[in-house]
Amino acid sequence: MKLDDDFNDYDERTDEYIHHKSNGTLKNAALVASFFILVTLVIVMLVNQNNIKKRKAAAAAREAREAAASSVTPTSSPLDVIEGHSKLTAQDLDFWDDYADGNHPAIIATPIPDRTENEEEIDPDDPSKDGNHTFIKTGENDGEWVDINPYLKKNEYDFSNMVFKKPLMLYYENGAKKSYTGVDISKDEGVVDFNALKKNGIEFVMLRLGQRGYSSGEINADDAFLDNYEKAKAAGLKVGAYFVTAAVTPDEGLEEARFCLDTISMNSITLEYPLALSAEQLGEGKSRTDNLQKMPRTNSAISFMKEVEAEGFFTLLYGTKATLIQKYSLGSLTDYETWYSEEADIPDYPYEFVMWQYDLDAKIPGISTGARMNISFVDYSVR
Repeated sequence: MKLDDDFNDYDERTDEYIHHKSNGTLKNAALVASFFILVTLVIVMLVNQNNIKKRKAAAAAREAREAAASSVTPTSSPLDVIEGHSKLTAQDLDFWDDYADGNHPAIIATPIPDRTENEEEIDPDDPSKDGNHTFIKTGENDGEWVDINPYLKKNEYDFSNMVFKKPLMLYYENGAKKSYTGVDISKDEGVVDFNALKKNGIEFVMLRLGQRGYSSGEINADDAFLDNYEKAKAAGLKVGAYFVTAAVTPDEGLEEARFCLDTISMNSITLEYPLALSAEQLGEGKSRTDNLQKMPRTNSAISFMKEVEAEGFFTLLYGTKATLIQKYSLGSLTDYETWYSEEADIPDYPYEFVMWQYDLDAKIPGISTGARMNISFVDYSVR
């Protein structure tokens, strides 16, 4: 065989081999491509079916919520808020559709109560409810509502802080006692054991120094004043004093003040608590002050207290609600402090006061008769 024939034969076989090989490779590539296309189509179909399920579930959830909402009256709406604000609930917001599979966190809607649900309707003609009036008794079962002066300073005590440890009334702020307990004493109490008072929680005493006769107009000293003063001091009690007025003019008010100041000076008396003016009538019967108008009565009191303060003493005006509000011009007395008298668990006096006489017939060791108990919100001994 010729050499050229051999090469020609090789070329033909080689061409056939190459052609066969090429055809096989193309077939395999086509198969692979077809496989990947098929897989892609399957994935797309599965995703679309899942999305369809989610949308159906979300639509079903919305329909259920709308059906539930349509059965609820407007007054029981999950979030019935005040007019002018959105009334949508959390479940009405679109983003909750993302959790249509039921895996969203629990939604608890707390209803906002109707503004008038728990409010008592206020009758504008009822003075007991409007906060602008205070009640003053005029008899055992009688009384009247009077206007509260909006320009006078009101007391700001939180009476929920009061603690009654019979017979002592105490006042606390932030857990600390902020009051001082005392009794007021005259010759009517007879012999008083001031050491026993001290031992049983009394911190100060207010001693009656004297009084003007409510019908005669004569000034008299309290016969027990000096003796009570010495014994109270010996027991370590702080002492104040008071005078019962029946003055009808400023000059008489000044006369009462001078009587008290002279008694204090002549007997070398030291007072830690105020020298007060009592506006309450002693005894029964007609008084020379019964028909006294507000301003003459007020000016007489101012004359007394102004003179006392000029001598360096603290002073107070003592009285009940009826006396203070109905017989005095309180707007003219804003420079002076009040010693308020009312037998009660909580004082019913709208204006500012610094001392309160809360019991007129208490039982306490040291006083055989009924004791007149007081609480002071000021420690005058360090003022």
